[in-house]
Amino acid sequence: MPLAIDRNQKVVFAHRKNFVGKPTASGSVSWDYKGDEHVIVRPEDGRPAETWKVTCRECRQKLEFTVHSVAGARRRQARWRAIAWTGLAVLIASVVGCFVIGGAALAVLIPLAVAGAATGYYVGGIASDEMGVTGHGAGMPIVAKHSVTLIESRPAGMEELVCEKCGHEEPYRWGSHMRKGYVERQYRGAKARLDAHTCRAR
Repeated sequence: MPLAIDRNQKVVFAHRKNFVGKPTASGSVSWDYKGDEHVIVRPEDGRPAETWKVTCRECRQKLEFTVHSVAGARRRQARWRAIAWTGLAVLIASVVGCFVIGGAALAVLIPLAVAGAATGYYVGGIASDEMGVTGHGAGMPIVAKHSVTLIESRPAGMEELVCEKCGHEEPYRWGSHMRKGYVERQYRGAKARLDAHTCRAR
């Protein structure tokens, strides 16, 4: 699912601390980033992209990123998704062709299937991370020296559930990658628990 895009967008701008990835128990590597929260204001729809200038607190490097409008960011998301789906369509067509045609055509169909799978997987990752902020590897599936991570706004009408008297909080799962109905059920359940909790301030 695409990330939720807002006009006033909260992001975390971070600096990579380690030059070599740390081995993990799963056999992969991890990277440590340190950063802080910023709010970027996107240009109005129909206006050209604007430049966001930021100075890294860790290395003092000055960087410039390109910030696209809400409509521009959504077009970029749609374009990446279209490429990813095209890659998957090539994969499916090539696999079917391997069984239906076979023979000498396999020399072409197998590489096409591999290319389609790689395109669908790689570009699909880009599509899911596309946030309309580009430059220095932002939004790309690479381990960049500086990263920009989008902080999604809460769904409309689903505020934080905190007791005003004692501060008790009921968390619930939400995010653009989750189905709307699932998030609504999570919210209703959390709200019911908050309404039924024993307030410590009483």
